[in-house]
Amino acid sequence: MNKPVALGGDAPSGSVEQIRKQLMGTWELTALEMTPQSGGARVPVKATGTMIYDDFGNLTIDARTTDPAAPVAAREVTRLSFKGRAVVDAVNKELKLMDVKGNVDPNEVVSPDQRRKYEFDTFDTLKLSAFDAGGQVTIVTNWRRVK
Repeated sequence: MNKPVALGGDAPSGSVEQIRKQLMGTWELTALEMTPQSGGARVPVKATGTMIYDDFGNLTIDARTTDPAAPVAAREVTRLSFKGRAVVDAVNKELKLMDVKGNVDPNEVVSPDQRRKYEFDTFDTLKLSAFDAGGQVTIVTNWRRVK
């Protein structure tokens, strides 16, 4: 987790290096929607959180929620905390979470096995949409850069 891929100087637009530079920093959760475990349409989930992506590709997520629509594991602790890596696939505009560890089972909350489409509305706003093997979007998070 501590051997970075070189980020070079001026990376071409859409390259892995450029996307990693754009992801680097501290992000604040502004909105969360997820598909209930029982199925159906995605519902908004009241939550707060931060996500930090560093120049080594490491990802740290800390979040809080008591919303009944959130997974049970997320409501059983005061603060959710996860660490791992986010691998960029610039061609498909996706992130893959790897080696995720947390204070609750990551599979019950962040679904690390699901790929995430990323969209930058501006340099400081990020939308991540997790989708299952069938291509159905199951989680949508919106983030705002704070640092």
